[in-house]
Amino acid sequence: MARFWELLAGTVRTSSPSPAFGAALMAALALASAGCATVTRPPAAWPAPPATERVRHVRSLAGGADVEGGLARLWRRLAGLDRPAHLYHPLGVAASPEGDLVAVSDQGLGQLFLFDLAHDRLRSIPRDELGDAPAGVAIAGDLVWVVVPQRKAVLAFSREGRQARALDLSDCERPLGLAVDAERGLLYVSDASSVQGEGHAVHVHGLEDGAHRATIGKKGHGEGELFFPTFLALTPAGGLYVSDTMNARVVEFGADGAFVRQFGSRGDRFGQFDKPKGVALDSFGNVYVVDSFFAAVQIFNRQAELLLFFGGPGDSPGFLANPAGIAIDAKNRIYVANGLNFRVDVYQLVNTSGQDSRLGAGP
Repeated sequence: MARFWELLAGTVRTSSPSPAFGAALMAALALASAGCATVTRPPAAWPAPPATERVRHVRSLAGGADVEGGLARLWRRLAGLDRPAHLYHPLGVAASPEGDLVAVSDQGLGQLFLFDLAHDRLRSIPRDELGDAPAGVAIAGDLVWVVVPQRKAVLAFSREGRQARALDLSDCERPLGLAVDAERGLLYVSDASSVQGEGHAVHVHGLEDGAHRATIGKKGHGEGELFFPTFLALTPAGGLYVSDTMNARVVEFGADGAFVRQFGSRGDRFGQFDKPKGVALDSFGNVYVVDSFFAAVQIFNRQAELLLFFGGPGDSPGFLANPAGIAIDAKNRIYVANGLNFRVDVYQLVNTSGQDSRLGAGP
């Protein structure tokens, strides 16, 4: 692990790159202390100069204050309303293709948060309406889907927070992760089970009737087997990526459920994992994998070669503490559930084309 973070330290942009910058910063601080100016640090970005910047932190979503417009904040203050809701321990995250809706499951509060960025408002669905704490979450069309593990169910809500559907997941011992293929009418749920349990698979259900269609994978440590599968991601062709958390790897299955390949192993070097969690794909087909233990996101191309990683442990904007879920919208904005920092951090993929994902185009 020490080697991993020694290498990481050399790839993250810092806020004091030169003596000249330091002098300017001191002058700005002096002005700020006199009430004449404020100092803002540049956004975190990866990799560090002189390499071409690829990932840039752009904002954080933590509560109502991050989305409410000025009039809404003024009305809240004048009306003496309670402070806006705030994330406590986000676990799963999903984003609409346009990025105008971000859904976050909070396992600490047991609530589902809906950040409506198109209308500058935050809605939350309480624990008693969900039935227990939520886990995996997905957005498909006009519906937000969320897994409730203790209830062994997946629920669907409208963007306004009204429940629209409930499907039974009694075939799972401990349902957790979720992916929805609206085009094919399929819903995928990972069964994280328990050490002694015989689950450890991905169950496929019909999106309309909830009927069980197939089981992908089985408990084990061999090729294509799973041990505590958590988060899921679908390819445009219907293939499936599974974070095989306790096997410290990612497993890929085809649209027919057949094993394709797996990559990663336990370790602290580039391309290795300790606790892989969230998994997502960008528009170029690159695979993003969150490692909750290393507090970083690693990016792999379609050949499972490591291209870049970003994040790292810390509480400053863009840095991570026990991250879990990840989502990527159609504009390659990246949303990471930053558990112990009580927020979702949002990044933008920049200066990147499909050519940059080819063989040998690593960092």
